[in-house]
Amino acid sequence: MQNTQQRITSKTEGYKIVHIPSIMDERGGLSFAECGQLLDFTIKRAYWLYDIKDTRGGHAHKQLKQLIFCAHGTVDFILDDAVSSEVIKLDSPNKGLIINQTIWREIKNFSQDAAVIVLASDIYDETDYIRSYEEFKKWKSPY
Repeated sequence: MQNTQQRITSKTEGYKIVHIPSIMDERGGLSFAECGQLLDFTIKRAYWLYDIKDTRGGHAHKQLKQLIFCAHGTVDFILDDAVSSEVIKLDSPNKGLIINQTIWREIKNFSQDAAVIVLASDIYDETDYIRSYEEFKKWKSPY
């Protein structure tokens, strides 16, 4: 049995790529995320995207934290902090993306079989969303 420890492989101010712990044996793989270990928040909502036909996202959150991973297939996250942007490809069920600050995100290039799971720090709250990129830039501006 192989136990892979959690590792942060990339970190910026508002998001980080994490290696989700996994156990592999002759039966297959099992991955997990535990509060207080990989997550610094309690999960209050889980949702998943599948059978995706078009770009998703196009928003930021004011307070919400998320752990996102692609349980099957591949997907690209375009993350923007109002100064620069980066493309993060999720292509393994044990590669996660933690978004812990206000980051604009677009989700694109879903493989036909993609299944994306999101673990969120709070329940759905429309007032937490920033749906205009111009409003997002104002929110992030120090002036």
